[in-house]
Amino acid sequence: MNPHPTCRQCGASVSSELGGTCLDCLWRDDNEPDSGHDFGPEIARGGMGIIYLARQHNPAREVAAKMLLPHLLENPGLRERFANEACVAAGLDHEGILPIYAVGEHNGVPFFTMKLASGGTLAERLYDKGSLPPREAVQLVAHLASAVAHAHSRGVLHRDLKPGNILFDSVSRAYISDFGIAKAIDSHTTDLTRTLGIMGTPRYLPPESANGSIREASTAGDIYALGIILYELIDGSPPFNADSLPLVLRQISDSEAAPIPG
Repeated sequence: MNPHPTCRQCGASVSSELGGTCLDCLWRDDNEPDSGHDFGPEIARGGMGIIYLARQHNPAREVAAKMLLPHLLENPGLRERFANEACVAAGLDHEGILPIYAVGEHNGVPFFTMKLASGGTLAERLYDKGSLPPREAVQLVAHLASAVAHAHSRGVLHRDLKPGNILFDSVSRAYISDFGIAKAIDSHTTDLTRTLGIMGTPRYLPPESANGSIREASTAGDIYALGIILYELIDGSPPFNADSLPLVLRQISDSEAAPIPG
C-alpha cells in the first residue's frame, strides 16, 4: 500500500478517503465555477473534518480549509453540526477567536476557510514542554478568557474548551477554535451531541455536565474549563485524569482538584 497516496488527476498528496482525487480537483470537476481557492495538502484532521492548506485568490493569502469527512456526508446531524461551527464562529469578532473567511458547499461537500494557524495547538506545546511558567500560563488564560467573554456577550457557549482547541499562528498569537458543539445561551433546542454520548471532552467538563445535566450548560461551564486549562498549564496535567471515562466523570462530580505542589 502506498503510504503517501497522490491525486490521480494532478499528482498532489491526497487523503485516501477522497477516492484518489485531491480536494482541488474534486471541487473543479463537472466544470463547476472556480471556488476562489487553490487547495493543497492535508494538514490536520479531527473526528468530523479534514483541514487542508489552501490559497485564497482574492485577497491573496494562505488559509486553512476545513471540509466534512466524506463518510459523514449522509449524516444530517453531523452536517448540521459542521454548518453550526462555521456559522457561530463567523459571527464572532475577537483577536482571540480564529476568524472564518468563507463558507460554502461545492459538489455536495460543505466547507469553510479560516485563518491559517501554523503554530500548532496548545496540546502540542504541553506535550513538548510539560507545563508553562505560571506567569505565562496566567497571561495566556487571561487572553482566552477575554475571547470567551466576547463569545458569551454575543450569546454563544463554546462547550468544548481544551488545549487541543487552542491554536497558535506563526507569531504565537493564541486563538480559540472549533465551535462545533457551541450553542446559544439559554437555548433549549435538541442537543446535537446526545448522539455522541457526552457533551464536550470529559477531562474539561464541569460537574453539572459530568452528572449528565446537559440542559444546565451555562457560561459557568466555559469558565470552569478555562480553570482546568490553567491548572494543566501550570501542573502539566489536568486535575481529573483517570484511566476510564466513568472514573473521570466520578472524579469531576465527587472530588475537588488537588492543590498544585509548590
